[in-house]
Amino acid sequence: MTIPVIYIPDSDQRIKLIDALGQEFFLPKTFNIRSEPIAKKSALLDVAYIHGAKDVSDGMFSQRTIEISGRIWAFSDAEYNSKWDALAEHLVKEDFRIQNRNRQIRIRKIEDISHEYPSTVGYNFGTVSIRMLAADPFWYGTTAQQKQIVITSSPKEFSWDIGGKVEVFPTIIFAMAADNPDFKLENTTDGAREFRIQDALNVNGTTVTVDCANGTVKRATTDIISKFSGLFLRLLPNRSNLFKYTGANCTLTMQYYEAWI
Repeated sequence: MTIPVIYIPDSDQRIKLIDALGQEFFLPKTFNIRSEPIAKKSALLDVAYIHGAKDVSDGMFSQRTIEISGRIWAFSDAEYNSKWDALAEHLVKEDFRIQNRNRQIRIRKIEDISHEYPSTVGYNFGTVSIRMLAADPFWYGTTAQQKQIVITSSPKEFSWDIGGKVEVFPTIIFAMAADNPDFKLENTTDGAREFRIQDALNVNGTTVTVDCANGTVKRATTDIISKFSGLFLRLLPNRSNLFKYTGANCTLTMQYYEAWI
């Protein structure tokens, strides 16, 4: 019986696990990936004096379950154990990424593992199935996108093309080129959604970082969320987003990953 070579060729086309330290593990080519259906969040509220209920959900997607399954081939028990142990070492980890076809999904934890060892007669492979929970249900590009503009006048309007198919929340960095105690940034394309930061300590040379995904605002390493008002910005996908900045001179840098369902 011919045993296929499963660990060497076309590594970039195989499913890859990347842990929190950046260590990579390529699964055998005999493994494939599937995701269970994901639904939009649903919340209904009973209302007096009317039939039915009122939909009060926000239209966002819920978590996603990813399943990876396949076969591990080996000539001997020792070879099989070695290959299984190399995979199993990564299955006790949390907060890692799965990469497939140049996109990544962020896995929170393993939900369950099914492992059928090779039979003592008839075949030289074992079957493995791994179910994983992705609290964030979207697939992301493997490389961060970065856009930058130097602002020398205010108000300043500018537009950036945003790829992907799902809205994303960027990290926005303001490097001050002048004292900037009061400034605003608006995404005009997104219904004029904007935020404002008022902080007398935002002087020339300081840097303010607004993490729109995690909801944090810092001047260098100092938390200044109390100086923030408005809404964290999001980037609308597959179109040009028009922005309006009002404030003193600065260099504005936006970092994000494109996303897909």
